[in-house]
Amino acid sequence: MTRRQPDQDALKPAVPGKLLQQRSLREGLVTLSLIAILVLTAGLYALLMVWDGLSLFALILLALVWVLHLWADRWTILPTPLDVPILALIILLPCNLIFSADPPLTLVRIDHLLLSFSLFFAIVRLVKFRKHFPALIFSLLILSIGAGLLGFLATDWQSSILLDFLSPIYEAMSRLTAFVPGASINKNTMGGALAFFPPLLLSLLWDRSAVKKLFSKYPGFRNFPIGFYKLLVFFTLVLTLAVIFLTQSRGAWLGVAAGLYVLLVWKDKRFLWAIPIGVVALFLFLNQTGIGGLSELFALLDQGQDASLQNRLDIWARIISLTRGFPVTGVGLDALNPVYQTFFNPFLFNEPPARLYHAHNSLLAVTIEMGIPALILYVALLSGFGAMAWRAWKRARTVNRVLIMGLVCGTLAHQVFGLMDAYPLGKNLGITMWIYFAVMTALYVHRARMVRSQPLPQVPKATPPAGALLQGALIGLAFWLILSLFALALLRVHVYASLLAAVVAGVYLGVMLVMHPILMAARQNQPSST
Repeated sequence: MTRRQPDQDALKPAVPGKLLQQRSLREGLVTLSLIAILVLTAGLYALLMVWDGLSLFALILLALVWVLHLWADRWTILPTPLDVPILALIILLPCNLIFSADPPLTLVRIDHLLLSFSLFFAIVRLVKFRKHFPALIFSLLILSIGAGLLGFLATDWQSSILLDFLSPIYEAMSRLTAFVPGASINKNTMGGALAFFPPLLLSLLWDRSAVKKLFSKYPGFRNFPIGFYKLLVFFTLVLTLAVIFLTQSRGAWLGVAAGLYVLLVWKDKRFLWAIPIGVVALFLFLNQTGIGGLSELFALLDQGQDASLQNRLDIWARIISLTRGFPVTGVGLDALNPVYQTFFNPFLFNEPPARLYHAHNSLLAVTIEMGIPALILYVALLSGFGAMAWRAWKRARTVNRVLIMGLVCGTLAHQVFGLMDAYPLGKNLGITMWIYFAVMTALYVHRARMVRSQPLPQVPKATPPAGALLQGALIGLAFWLILSLFALALLRVHVYASLLAAVVAGVYLGVMLVMHPILMAARQNQPSST
């Protein structure tokens, strides 16, 4: 009599089924917690634009949601090339607050930065597959529309008008903003904030049917009218360009022109012929209008007492001289004005008392507010952004390339704006830069997953061990510290030598964090695409 064997096939589905159910619940909790982080961060940021600072309870609540998410995701750490610069900035923030010339103002900026960091990491962890691209594209469109409408409704349109025939428009817009509480955003600030969007929107508009093909692969967007989508993108592009034009910000005009032109050449090299044609057209325009030369044209475009090139050169010289007194910690985020008025007061200089709230140059603004070590980190963020774009481009599919081109050219437009003006770290609407950083980081870190339209059914998580991540972070921080000490030591030679060394060190650090296998542990996080 043979012994009856148990039906193994009948027993197998029970355990795997339970495990699959638990995994599904946990993955759902991971996604929901990330969405909660995005919503909570966006809501707190909107409140912070109206209120002077966040309560400790709000920050603790956000931290608790992050803890819930990490617990649901089994404490998985997703390394990125920008982790070291962000971690170093977080380390610098308490020192910046302690040594700030105006701690209450600095604390508000710190709140802005903390929310920006939260949004950055949430986007990187959420956007993992190509199936997330449709929602990402519409989210960027909503952000662009919101920024454009905010420009119309919340900008201070009362200042000087460059073109007289536009006076009725400015008067009507001023009456409209009178009904909006707190409508006092500087026109130049709004122009710089909106400079991010036109290149991205033009890239989405001129996508060679990439978005149409993307939508056709997913049931939720397959029947979405592509004509309406194109119309929405076109409307948003016109909206942002109109507000940028009305801001009269020559820095924003120049930045957007540079970003759009680089995008056009990137998409079609024949646009290189626009350079000689543009030079001839400019020459004819200057002669026909009687303006004269380029110097007279810039003089015509000047707006405000400190907007001329000579006044900016004077401001830059003073900011650089102040840097020698605050090379390590800076004067504090948003704390330049009291220090500037103290050092350059009318009793020492034969001129009326001046107010200066930023350095009219992005790199100098970071330097004077947070010190030379922070300048290295800021440049490292930008160079890391560029290095990630270059590496992600090499294996990107069509829609990925559309996003990469738009993000790169939009960031370029904002940085060109920052040559003559500044958007200091933690400033209102500055979160757009961190959103661009986050999307580019997601396109790079998850580039192997994004090769396929549908994610693989079972992709094992090859997360680097915590020890390797900690080691990489410590090596990166140590390298940043060495570069900072070297740049600070050059102050004994000349302040310009120190600033130049800091910029070069930042470029090297950012590129190295992307290329070096020890510091960039995300290489180990790439699943096989075979």
